[in-house]
Amino acid sequence: MKVLLATMQYGRGYAFGTERYVTLLREGLAARGHSAVVLAGDPEHRGPDVPLGTPRPDEPDILHAPTRGWSVIRGPGRRAWEALLHRVSPDVVHVVNAAHIGVGLVDAARRRGCGAVVTVVDFWWICPRHTLLHYRGGVCAGDVPWHECLRCVLAGNPRPVVQRLARHGLAAYTVLPALWAASGLARGLAPDELVRFTRRRAWLLATLDRADAVVFLSRGAQRRLGPHLARATQHLVPVGLEPRWFAARRTESLPPGPRDPAGLTLGYVGALAAHKGPHLLLAALRRLGWTRTLLRVAGTAVDAGYEAALRAAAAGLRVEFCGRVPTEAMPEFLRGLDALVVPSTWPENQPQTVLEALTTGTPVLASRVDGIREVVPDESSLFEPGSVESLAARLEAWVADPPRVRPPAPWTADEMVAATLALYEAVVAAAR
Repeated sequence: MKVLLATMQYGRGYAFGTERYVTLLREGLAARGHSAVVLAGDPEHRGPDVPLGTPRPDEPDILHAPTRGWSVIRGPGRRAWEALLHRVSPDVVHVVNAAHIGVGLVDAARRRGCGAVVTVVDFWWICPRHTLLHYRGGVCAGDVPWHECLRCVLAGNPRPVVQRLARHGLAAYTVLPALWAASGLARGLAPDELVRFTRRRAWLLATLDRADAVVFLSRGAQRRLGPHLARATQHLVPVGLEPRWFAARRTESLPPGPRDPAGLTLGYVGALAAHKGPHLLLAALRRLGWTRTLLRVAGTAVDAGYEAALRAAAAGLRVEFCGRVPTEAMPEFLRGLDALVVPSTWPENQPQTVLEALTTGTPVLASRVDGIREVVPDESSLFEPGSVESLAARLEAWVADPPRVRPPAPWTADEMVAATLALYEAVVAAAR
């Protein structure tokens, strides 16, 4: 079987959860005698901007998909998608993350008679920011008018003048859309894509429902998007972990509390981004006066301004910014922590870092949000999202009496690949 895996970004230093998911599928399929070709965008333009389907010189099984920004809906035109499928000739098209590259591949696969599978890795289908976090605060239901989505995205623009326009009532409905359209056209966005954006939610949900199968990584994501699907079959297939994570499990048990905060090593792993909440963890440590507690921060930032603010907030605390920790070194990194803190403010889908930490035996203290609650069911390990006070109280309670509830075992990578392959086979059989 030949599978085309399409995703927003891959290789070239992109190494977040979705890219690891694609790698697990790619390697797992190869180990079972199947082939996988990756179609990947390059939103940060780390490589040359070449035509759709151009192989990378160093990795011919990775094909280029042009990226034209967060406003993309369909992506390349119908004929371009069809020409790509004619050249690759896959049995199954699996769209993992359509952000920046578009969803036109789903309909092209259906027209060709290929199986069309989509994995929901975040909430991009109903939120162009993909997090459902509203710029005014709180979690959005994903059912607001398009111009409100536009305001929400551009309120986070690094240019202050754009931020002010997004927050100004009249300008947000007049000047802002005009600037957005002009900027999109200058980047090479097709005019009809701008029109599609005004019907973004309906257009994307209809496309999602035209897939043969939709894979959800968590029940939380399925609860939000599943009710919109009438035709596509729905499948819960959580992310699996490689054997090395299970082999890295620590054997020593936690010492009984209370513990001295000065002797603790806490950790944060993930993107240095506001919706991930590392600033909340720094504020909680400062609130508690834990200036001798070591905090190891592993991750990189896209927003240089946020990273600078984070480093400034760490002044006077014992914080080590580790940068990106290679995947092969992450088990040892996690084993060296007394606890991993996950202060996300958005409804996570299924954070792999949480699964990895729990599998290595590292305690996890995390926000009480969808996706996390499914894998950290112990209430004594959870705190309210966005609340420095709740996080500080949870840290204080954990030091006094660490919870000892063992979470359910995560899926293995082998189980995930086997379940996904069975889904491919069912989709291909139904298409014949």
